[in-house]
Amino acid sequence: SMPVTYDNTKSPYYSEAERTFDSAQNWTGSGADTLSLYFQGVATNSAESLYVTVKDSSKSKTVAHSNAQAVQAAEWQQWKIPLSEFTSAGVKVTAVKALVIGVGNSAAPTAGGSGIVFIDDIGYGRSAQ
Repeated sequence: SMPVTYDNTKSPYYSEAERTFDSAQNWTGSGADTLSLYFQGVATNSAESLYVTVKDSSKSKTVAHSNAQAVQAAEWQQWKIPLSEFTSAGVKVTAVKALVIGVGNSAAPTAGGSGIVFIDDIGYGRSAQ
């Protein structure tokens, strides 16, 4: 798993890990319609928002986890995000240039806390039916 250590007590008051792709990625192969990742935090973490941003060459869309205290989840959690969350904002999921996983609020940064969250099994696909 990838540890993401965050300290949002200092400017810019959010923390991010970004993966930039050398060539654009098509996340719709074989009918894929969902971005999925697993995360696990620590119960003693400061409560912060967990978010994912997907970028194409000109647009981006950020989706925050519905649980504002997700980084405090002491057990592995799967987070499924429909690709339509990104395409509805005009992001081309057929030409993804970068994936960002962050803690805090990059759109409206305010001083927060610190902690660590682990990220694993990032992928895209379609749920078995």
